[in-house]
Amino acid sequence: MRSRRTFLAGLGTVGIAGLAGCSGLPFLGQNQRDRPDFDVPTDAIPPIEWPASPFPVAVPDALADTHRERANALLDGVPVDPSVPNHAVATKIQSRRERVAAQLDRVADEPVALDRLSWWRRWRGSAADVAGAYRAATGQNDGATLSDRRRTVRDRLGSFESDHEYRAETVREAVLVHAPLERLISRTRRRAGPDPGYPDDPLADPFRAGDAIKQVEVAAATLNDARRLKDTYLTDRSAVTTQWSALIDATDRLRFAVSETIEPVRRFLDAGPDAFDHNLDLTPAHELFTTAASQARAAENAFHERRDEGSHATAVIEAGETLAAVEALRTAIEGIQDGGYQDEVTRESIEQTARRANDAIDAIRTAEADGLAVRIARPALSWYESISAWIEEGHAGPLRQQGALAWTELYARAVLPAAEFVNERLAKRI
Repeated sequence: MRSRRTFLAGLGTVGIAGLAGCSGLPFLGQNQRDRPDFDVPTDAIPPIEWPASPFPVAVPDALADTHRERANALLDGVPVDPSVPNHAVATKIQSRRERVAAQLDRVADEPVALDRLSWWRRWRGSAADVAGAYRAATGQNDGATLSDRRRTVRDRLGSFESDHEYRAETVREAVLVHAPLERLISRTRRRAGPDPGYPDDPLADPFRAGDAIKQVEVAAATLNDARRLKDTYLTDRSAVTTQWSALIDATDRLRFAVSETIEPVRRFLDAGPDAFDHNLDLTPAHELFTTAASQARAAENAFHERRDEGSHATAVIEAGETLAAVEALRTAIEGIQDGGYQDEVTRESIEQTARRANDAIDAIRTAEADGLAVRIARPALSWYESISAWIEEGHAGPLRQQGALAWTELYARAVLPAAEFVNERLAKRI
């Protein structure tokens, strides 16, 4: 069994790659630096291949088909050229209808099955928004019907939660199954809340009416996905038992590990870039540190929040993300103190950093990592694709891009050891 100290020692090799960008030349002062300003080609960030879905069983296509069919049915209730007394309202409804119809005709390209479901729920909600606005604009009042449906969703959510016993074959599998369910439950609760309310005069405010209907439509769709995902898993498994107590025990153990791991970098989190003995302004080091510090702090807060609210399956994943994020921060700090990440930013340096980040992410996939590692890797995967979008859309400058890519590499390299550590805690090997 690996202790926390062994875990950290094993991660120490992560820092070797992190020193890339250190030329060994004296640090240039702020007055000798200019903010780099050049266009980065879109192909500077090579595409990544996402690891296999971490959900333990195959997600049936029928779940997405349900959303697609419902969205099309809602949209069919709105004419292509809506006849609405208010011309401006009619034009807006028509434009929104065209946009939703175009999305429903395409294939969701999200690489993870649960993300595809989220994508379809979002556009199903948009179809409900258009339909609700059209009905309101043509004199229909759906207020009472909406109140009844909202109440029904809340009642069904209560029944689902009362029967949510966190059954699974193992505690590790419980994390992979029930963390997504916890998130769906949370989203359902939020969507089924009283806001936004249906307007007293929907004809005067049709788009508020559409938004209210959208919220409840998505709430119902989200809860239905939770129920069907749970049923899909339990149908596929025969020897399931409740893992609720085991999850609570695991998050108790992980709470101490998180606290001990983050303590050595606490002063850097408190002081920020001023904790270093030289000015980091206009360097990739500044962007790397601020990103790493922000991610470590956010992960730690998320872990404690999920644990306090009783979402223990999600808290296990958040603990793994915290361990990986803190290790990325620690490695960044050591590299910066040794003079790393402070060279001039060029197109070539961004491309090199992107390749290292890509290699680090691909190492998770080629290692055939278990589902827990894939879940912990999610921040690196999401950040990498976001950086690619920044470049394509002209957001963020070269400094920001290189610093974020450097963080992505460091975090990705910390994922597998962090997942191994969490798996050991789940197995109660203390």
